[in-house]
Amino acid sequence: MSKVTLARAMEIKPPSVQDWIHHGRVAKSRLGALFQYFSDVVGPEHWGVREEWGYNPSLRIVDGMVTLPQYDLKAAAGPGRYLEAQLRVGAVQVCQDIVARILRNSGVALASLALVTVAGDSMEPTINDGDIVVIDRSVETIDRDGVYLFTFGDETFIKRIQRMPKSLSVNSDNGLYKGWEISPEETSSLHVHGRVIWAWLGKPI
Repeated sequence: MSKVTLARAMEIKPPSVQDWIHHGRVAKSRLGALFQYFSDVVGPEHWGVREEWGYNPSLRIVDGMVTLPQYDLKAAAGPGRYLEAQLRVGAVQVCQDIVARILRNSGVALASLALVTVAGDSMEPTINDGDIVVIDRSVETIDRDGVYLFTFGDETFIKRIQRMPKSLSVNSDNGLYKGWEISPEETSSLHVHGRVIWAWLGKPI
C-alpha cells in the first residue's frame, strides 16, 4: 500500500503518514480510523492494545444514549500522582442531549471525547475532587492557554497551563498550591493526553 493511498483513506496529507513511519507515533485522533482500516488484516494486539482494555473504535448511540470511553485512572489535581493503569479504558453511557451540548460548546468531534475522574483539590473551585471531566483526546500539544491532562516525568496532572514567551506556566486554581514552569529543555518529558473541555457539573472549562 502506498503512503498516498493510506493518506487519502485517513483524510490527511502524505507527509503526515511519513511522519508516522519515521517517528513511530500516530496522532490519537487518527487511531480509531487506522485500527478500523486495517481490521481485516490485523487485530488490536498488533497495535499493542489488549482486549481487556475494552477498546472499541466505534462510538455507539442507542436509545438516546452515547457510549463514551472512560479512562480508569485518577488524574492528579493535587500535588501529582503516578500514571497508573495506562490505556485502561472503560465505557460510560451518557445522555445524547448532554453530549450534544458539550459538542456545541466546545466544537470538538464526538470521537475525540473521553471521561476522566479527578482526584485532589488543587483545581477547586473550577474542578472538585471526584469530579468527572470531559477531555478532548485529539489535543496532543499545548496549543493555547487552558486546562490540560498531561504527564510530566512520571506524574500525571490536571492543571491550567499558560503559554509564556520562553516557558509553559503550570498553575492550580486553588491558591494554596504554588505554580511552576516547564522550560523548553524540559518539554521532552511532557506528554499531553488531552485538553479538559467540560466538568461533569455541567459547565464548560
